[in-house]
Amino acid sequence: MLKIAPTILLIVLIGATPLLAAAEPAEDGRYAAIFPPGWQARDVVLAAAEAGQSTLNMGRAANIGVFELPSPNDRQALREAGAWLVLPANAFRGCLIDQNPTTPARRFATESPAT
Repeated sequence: MLKIAPTILLIVLIGATPLLAAAEPAEDGRYAAIFPPGWQARDVVLAAAEAGQSTLNMGRAANIGVFELPSPNDRQALREAGAWLVLPANAFRGCLIDQNPTTPARRFATESPAT
């Protein structure tokens, strides 16, 4: 047991490092909410709507959404709607959050509906 103790300690430290960001509020008010595995983007958007929030961006996985949450009550509402973790989005930048938010395709901006 003592031989694997350093390995276990290293794994715990590496795994806990992103959670240290939870100790401080986000500077820009943007938080990433991680929902249960298996949730699709549709499920995240519906849960956010239930919590009274709108999704700013989706993460690299379909079960991660980025939200503007200025109040702790907003973060709690997302947790009650099903989010497992709500942490400052800066903690995940580059790992779980896409750096380039998606924008509508050019053709949708100029295309007019057929009559």
